[in-house]
Amino acid sequence: MSDNWGDDDGIEAEPFDVDDEPTAEREEREPGRMFGLDVAEVVESMARPAIARTLQKAVRDVVNEVVDAEVTEQLDPSVIEELQAQAATAARRAVGAALDELDEEPANEEPELYFGSVDEFVRGFLLPNYKRRVDGQRVMWAAEWWKYAEAVARLDALWRAWEHLRQDAQTGMSVWFRDHAEHHMSILLSTDGPFAAAGEGKNSENVNDKGEQLPYIAPPEGLFPDVREVSA
Repeated sequence: MSDNWGDDDGIEAEPFDVDDEPTAEREEREPGRMFGLDVAEVVESMARPAIARTLQKAVRDVVNEVVDAEVTEQLDPSVIEELQAQAATAARRAVGAALDELDEEPANEEPELYFGSVDEFVRGFLLPNYKRRVDGQRVMWAAEWWKYAEAVARLDALWRAWEHLRQDAQTGMSVWFRDHAEHHMSILLSTDGPFAAAGEGKNSENVNDKGEQLPYIAPPEGLFPDVREVSA
């Protein structure tokens, strides 16, 4: 036997790269269930959106290419110059309008009053919502409340506070009852308050029965004008 075995019978050995390993074909496996999931169902649900995204990207690339080409062809120097001029004008106007708004002082408008006078407030809100038994002995009130200066001042304060706190839809009325109504009404209804003399004698108009509204007699016309009309 010859030592030059590669020369025997005219056969030459082909070079072999040790890094080149034959690729094994992926074995076909029927999809089943794994970890509680139907593999085929999961793949199918993901494949369709993936295909749609790929097709959309391909179409979008074509559309962008065509649009760029068409727009570039249409935009000759005169068209570009006109477009730039119009854009510059619009930009200057927008900046000017924005600066004008910054220069303007924010309007500090007071919200419109719900009631036009303390009398309207007493009739429209206080009497229906603050009912107390008035016996003229332990609890005092005067139907002609408008004859008592302190009572008018306190009721006016209640009205103004109510107008302000009604703007707070969350806790406004709770604060009004706690901090304003309970404070002023406890004084007005007390035996040593401004209505102390209203229970003397046979003043039946100054008492009521349980569950009824506080006694009320309308003030003279014009005594409490509607401030909404006066300020209008």
